[in-house]
Amino acid sequence: MPRLKVLLSTFREAVHQKKALDVAPAGLDIEICSRPTRDELARRLPHFDVLITERQGEVDAAAIAGAGQLRLIQRLGRMTHDIDLEAAKRAGIPVCNWPLQSCAMVAEHTMMQLLTLAKRFRECEDILRQGAEYEAPPRKCDGNYFLINWTGRRNIRPVIGSTVGIVGFGEVGAELAMRLKPFGCRILYNKRTRLPAAVEEQFGISYADSDSIRAESDFLCLLLPHIAGEEPPIGRDFIGGMKDGACLISAGSSSTLNEAAVAEAFRDGKLSGVATDGWAWEPLLPGNPLLELAEQPDANIAFTPHTAGGSLTPADISANRRREWQNVERLMRDEPLINRVV
Repeated sequence: MPRLKVLLSTFREAVHQKKALDVAPAGLDIEICSRPTRDELARRLPHFDVLITERQGEVDAAAIAGAGQLRLIQRLGRMTHDIDLEAAKRAGIPVCNWPLQSCAMVAEHTMMQLLTLAKRFRECEDILRQGAEYEAPPRKCDGNYFLINWTGRRNIRPVIGSTVGIVGFGEVGAELAMRLKPFGCRILYNKRTRLPAAVEEQFGISYADSDSIRAESDFLCLLLPHIAGEEPPIGRDFIGGMKDGACLISAGSSSTLNEAAVAEAFRDGKLSGVATDGWAWEPLLPGNPLLELAEQPDANIAFTPHTAGGSLTPADISANRRREWQNVERLMRDEPLINRVV
């Protein structure tokens, strides 16, 4: 049986490319196409049986028409808006998406961060440990008696009716938007290239420029990739444009935050809550300005040690990436494909 030729179009760095190749099934000839232009992708596609794409390189009608031997287009992720599905259908080429478990877990983590800050979880937990005396003496609860908010907490906020901003809307952003929709909030997003209207409708999101999303968001979720530069992108100037009393949540790149500027904004009351999963130095350096906030047991913060994607071991990572090859294996065995959209 001839070996399948697979083109992997990816934005990932070399270390991630190697992890994908390490768990690929036998019997494949695989080539990596790193950050291709649309023209480059169209030029290379005619020589391959399978295209696996990670949100990198538009797969347009011309590219599909010229790919005479293509038998499968697989998107690693949920969104397929940059694949011409109608052209694939006309050409008889199956298109499948593959929602990524790692992205779903980061979205779950971001929801936890948001709810922790909205409900002031850390403060509420701490007050229970203090053993304070209250105006009302303890009394056994029943169907007719209960004492709501007996500790007198303030500024516990609803998510319903609030505005949640997502800065950096990729696959994690899509997973997060899906989880936010049932909460009845207004969801804004910002990315370099606006998404098609059909995608915005699908996920219940509205585009906002950088100034607007900062000024209007009650909860601003940062899902940014690494951005090269001497200074992190989220510093005093960025925070200065945010809504007073907003919560800042970061579950993207570890290099996103100017940690001293974020800590200062929290102490000054500009931010009413801060959550981050990534840190400028990992493990943490002594005297980290954000971690110093944790010395206040009632501070409205949610800090985690880069665990948004789960408690990943090398074996977990390999298993996650191995699952991404299932449809290629099914194609080799002439079995029905999973998550087929065309």
